[in-house]
Amino acid sequence: ISVNQAAATQAFVALVTTTTQARLDDFAKTRNYDGILSACTYASSTVAKFQGEGQYCVDSRDATWATLYTIMGQVQAGSRPMPTLEEIIAELPVLTWPSAS
Repeated sequence: ISVNQAAATQAFVALVTTTTQARLDDFAKTRNYDGILSACTYASSTVAKFQGEGQYCVDSRDATWATLYTIMGQVQAGSRPMPTLEEIIAELPVLTWPSAS
């Protein structure tokens, strides 16, 4: 791998990471949380609505990053080519608030 390829790969990974974090933050903001980190802190809330939303955000954050790290691990192992940003986003878990019960 050339220096230019390595730099391009590093820049792409940074873009993917930033985009993934923004996707999670933007999702949490749809319920008026400051971001995914703020929403996740509500998983221990004593208010059932906030606790449920907080736990959903914890689960979604974990699933999102686990999926992204799996994809990147496959690329690094050479078992798949580097996907486009759009392909990566399409493989990440869907972020949809569960219906209230």
